[in-house]
Amino acid sequence: MTKIRRMATIEKRTTHIDKQTGEVLYDNIVQTDIGIIAAEPAYVKLYIDDLGGLHDLSNGQRSILLYISSYSGYDGYVSLPLGIKNKIAKQADCTVSAINTAIMKLCKVNLLRHDDVGLYELNPDYFARGKWREIRERRKEFYTKTTYRRDGTKEVETNVIETLPADVSPPL
Repeated sequence: MTKIRRMATIEKRTTHIDKQTGEVLYDNIVQTDIGIIAAEPAYVKLYIDDLGGLHDLSNGQRSILLYISSYSGYDGYVSLPLGIKNKIAKQADCTVSAINTAIMKLCKVNLLRHDDVGLYELNPDYFARGKWREIRERRKEFYTKTTYRRDGTKEVETNVIETLPADVSPPL
């Protein structure tokens, strides 16, 4: 991923107004360049980097996950026919074979769930947009537990839960 750099400036404006008449007596703007700074990456990129670290994804798999997530709808599903895989391969600068390998890994670590031929669902514990009621319902089909330890390590446990008995609610 390319890092974007931009020029940063500080702008100081000095204005003197006659309190009796309201006339602007003096108005001056001074801009000072403070150098080139790296732009912050988009939030979703940071988020996917964190997910990649939690699930031991390679940089290529993280990039592929970013592009896959950009193709998802509000229902959390993403259709990945060959044409879309070709587009993602071009965007991520990899092969369709690498896309397929990444999809298998993403399913294995429960970031994606295979639903039908070429149709996947992003884990709603990590990727969700839309109405909260619908997101909550979708989350019932996934189980994700993240444990943060004092030493800074994290453990993620995920399992796809197809159906729950009526007397059992999913863990929080």
